[in-house]
Amino acid sequence: MSDTQMPNLDSPLFNRKNVGLGLGILAALWLTAAMTGSKIVLGLMGVVTLAAAGGLVWVYRLVKKQRAMVSLLQSAQGSPEARAAALAQLQGDDKDVLKMVARAQLEAQDDPKKAIATLEALDLGKVPTPSQDDVRVLRAQLYLATGRLRDAANMADGINLGAAPNASAKAMVTAIVGESWARTGKADRALLILDELKLDDPDLGQAGILARMAKVFAAFHAGKKDRARKELENLMKIDVNYLGRFVMPGGAVHLELQQIAKQVAMNHPDMRKQQRQAQRGTFGRTR
Repeated sequence: MSDTQMPNLDSPLFNRKNVGLGLGILAALWLTAAMTGSKIVLGLMGVVTLAAAGGLVWVYRLVKKQRAMVSLLQSAQGSPEARAAALAQLQGDDKDVLKMVARAQLEAQDDPKKAIATLEALDLGKVPTPSQDDVRVLRAQLYLATGRLRDAANMADGINLGAAPNASAKAMVTAIVGESWARTGKADRALLILDELKLDDPDLGQAGILARMAKVFAAFHAGKKDRARKELENLMKIDVNYLGRFVMPGGAVHLELQQIAKQVAMNHPDMRKQQRQAQRGTFGRTR
């Protein structure tokens, strides 16, 4: 699946700004407790401090594990053999959320239905809160790719758009939520969140492409077909192959949108050249 991108596995929690803010608040609380002179208050602050220390250790371990998983995923992109080796390392513990999400991402490149089965084996209610959106995002994306639109929308409704740690992650999450809504009766709402993105930012990378694709669906299903055509033309200027997203079988794309995408694609010089060559070949065989 060329348009399946890994949800962000890096955590925004453990950074200098947040840690510094937390330590500042803790210091202020200790100062207040000391001024009261109450042994009970001081005792409570001791408990709070121990809990905070334990929380920092947990977050540190989580971030360390996330980064190791990202490194493993990156190493898997070199070849099918590298992907198979990475998958072998991810087998086993079906209760390890990060491993399951990473495994599903790799499985999706060859077998989206297998990847969906891996993610559906996770009980979302038992998934740690910081990882729930990662699971929902990937499930929604895979549901969209396999035509399970209602399931995608159900996942999208539970995603927190404000939790994305950076512009690229926000664009990717917004694209998936936007497409899910657009194709299940909430196209106007989808356009609102998609139009807030600054898609000219080159740092968005593939996430920006996903967002542009989502805008095509949103515009079309909002009844703005001229705008949908324009969004398709913008995609074509980047790479005509991106229009394949709207004509490939299995994605449950509306027939009229497929036709518009084909019409736009045929205006591309390379496509017109291929069409002329095909016509000459057909004419030559009939002589």
